[in-house]
Amino acid sequence: MKNIFKIIKVIVIVAMIGFLIPGCGLLMDNNSDGTGGSSGGGKKTPGSTKDNAIPVTIGNFSSHTISSSGEHWFKFAGTGNPVIFETIGKVVDTYMRVWDNYDTNWTTEWDDNSGDGANALCSLVTTSETTYWIKITANSSTSGTYTFVVKEPTSNLRANPISISVGSSSAQTIYKDGTHWFIFTGTGDRVFFETDGNVVDTNLRIYIGDETWSSYSKLNGYKGVNFFTVSGTTYYINITGNSGTYTLILRNGTGNGSSAYNAEEVSIGFSNSYTITSSGERWFIYNGTGNRVTFKTTGNVVDTFMRVWDNYDTNWTTEWDDNSGDGNNALCTLITSSEKTYWIRITAVSSTNGPYTFIVE
Repeated sequence: MKNIFKIIKVIVIVAMIGFLIPGCGLLMDNNSDGTGGSSGGGKKTPGSTKDNAIPVTIGNFSSHTISSSGEHWFKFAGTGNPVIFETIGKVVDTYMRVWDNYDTNWTTEWDDNSGDGANALCSLVTTSETTYWIKITANSSTSGTYTFVVKEPTSNLRANPISISVGSSSAQTIYKDGTHWFIFTGTGDRVFFETDGNVVDTNLRIYIGDETWSSYSKLNGYKGVNFFTVSGTTYYINITGNSGTYTLILRNGTGNGSSAYNAEEVSIGFSNSYTITSSGERWFIYNGTGNRVTFKTTGNVVDTFMRVWDNYDTNWTTEWDDNSGDGNNALCTLITSSEKTYWIRITAVSSTNGPYTFIVE
């Protein structure tokens, strides 16, 4: 009889071991990369696939570890408001894709490096009751820890702008189709308004006082605008563009004449000599006084050509001239508008090059 009980005891122990073994995958699935689960049917790591994506909401700030071949999934319930998804950290070069309908191959948004450094950032205006899936992968054979952040963009309107002064800068994150407003009080000096950062197509417009039409806009091909501000006058700076981070910088300074943005400052009585190549150009900037002014070149070596703009955002020049000056020199005369900015560009024609003198009188 004792042998029978021993046999039954052994059978029960063996059965219990057999029951526990398939469950080992649940206990041992500690894959921080989110790429696996056990082959024995264990539960996969949260975030390893779209189907077990980690739910996130506004204010999420969570750290994750990823391998160079791993992927992490998150899901967000749309609120009808703008949202920013971004990674932060200095270890992983992250890549992000966002879907609002994962039944298609087309992503709603995707990004590589619009965030800080090599971090990814996507922003969009969400649709209420729509689910968004976000997938994070690593680029450039990087791996390690990053932080996934979900936030609403900074809200500032013309009625509630961000104050900024010369010598300061303001770092911001903007969402797609978003807009930021800043306010600046003129100093009477020439001020450079420029943006720097990862936003590719930042647009910059400046409004004087309560005007609804911008008086200055970002110059094509340049990163900012500069002009002579009027002391005590209020200027509103409007920034729009693609999603990502940027910094608005205000500074004083003088240009080197290499471009419209870096035009050299001139006034009545100015006279200076330069050397130009046949394919070169030189830019000057003049603050209108309401009086008549003449811009001209002198010399007997270079055949100069002159264009003058009072709004460099347009392709239309206010004045242009080839040979109205002495010999092959250019000359333009106009009645300027008070406190208006004029850009003057000098180029060489007829394959000429060498020295010339630029004069304002």
